[in-house]
Amino acid sequence: MKFFTTGYRGKDIGELSGLLDFHEAVLADIRFAPVSRHLEWRKDYLKLLLKDRYRHVSQLGNRNYKTGGAIQIHNLEIGIRLIESWETNVVLMCACENLENCHRRVVKNELDRRGAEVREITDWNIAQPPLFTD
Repeated sequence: MKFFTTGYRGKDIGELSGLLDFHEAVLADIRFAPVSRHLEWRKDYLKLLLKDRYRHVSQLGNRNYKTGGAIQIHNLEIGIRLIESWETNVVLMCACENLENCHRRVVKNELDRRGAEVREITDWNIAQPPLFTD
């Protein structure tokens, strides 16, 4: 089981399904509220596009996303337990382009602390070499 993190800002929705196929993964939308000004990044659209490969995990969302306050993960422990229970590779996605300034860094750090394999995906081009080697 492998975990990946990524942000969709500046990315092409048309590459998302191929990205998940390439990594044999499901998508965990870790936005507290999966809404966007752009239709293609809204929960309902992603669910139609990805079907059972889309899962919203509000527990891993930042409760302070609207205010810009300090990052406060809604329920880190429950969210981590949930994604670990899926027994499949998982791409954790939110809107932020940069991992360092994003709440998904907190989630990644906790997965790292637990010994999980976690990599950030910055390029959604599926022609890139695999991020893990066996």
